[in-house]
Amino acid sequence: MKRSLSVYFANFISFNLLGLAIFVPGVLLVFALFGAAFLELMAYDPSSGGPPPDFSGLHAGLFGIAWLLMLSLQYLLIAVVVFGSLRYLQGNKASFLACLMQGLRRLGPIVVIAVISTILVSIGMFLVIVPGIIVALMICVAIPVLMVEDPGILASLSRSRQLTKGSRWRLLGLFLVAFVGAGVIALIVPLPFGLLVFVDVEIGTVIANIVAGMMQLFVTVFFAVLLGVAYHDLRVAKEGVSTAQIAAIFD
Repeated sequence: MKRSLSVYFANFISFNLLGLAIFVPGVLLVFALFGAAFLELMAYDPSSGGPPPDFSGLHAGLFGIAWLLMLSLQYLLIAVVVFGSLRYLQGNKASFLACLMQGLRRLGPIVVIAVISTILVSIGMFLVIVPGIIVALMICVAIPVLMVEDPGILASLSRSRQLTKGSRWRLLGLFLVAFVGAGVIALIVPLPFGLLVFVDVEIGTVIANIVAGMMQLFVTVFFAVLLGVAYHDLRVAKEGVSTAQIAAIFD
């Protein structure tokens, strides 16, 4: 945790700018997709005698596209921050462009791992939650494995299971502490801005939503750093490799 916090705050501006660069276009696209359907509904005139717009299939399709897009962007952000974190641990700060390009180079496998991981964890959660937590811990460092070792999609998931074996209780404790701490901060920080609604409802609501969104971005970036550092420490502890050896693949 200490190492993760150190890496995060040392790269606070660059990592969060990466998050904005990755998420903002995706969010705008999602709004554009759903906004178009909403405008079509608003433009419908019942007096025209024509049938109302049928959004049953369209909504399902748009929801699927939006889900896949946001999921892919989240995992892409994890990938680029993992690269930047390992570079920093190696003693080199990776540039904004270098981080982004490393993630985009592996975008296809990243998206597939994102979908497979989400499906596996969701199935586990459906089976009385505990199996979902176990599966999530088993495959939590699949993206760092892909970024550093690049063994392929299924091999990355299998390698993550191997690396986390014997350390999953500690990983669970680490993630729980990070989750509770980040959740408290993300809840408390926006509260003063929410009071602006008593001055102006519209402006106060917009500002409060922006602050809440930024806090969510900060939390997502920190968890990406945490995963990168966890992968680094697992390899150092289990395999005796050095930080330079882990990051040498990027040279």
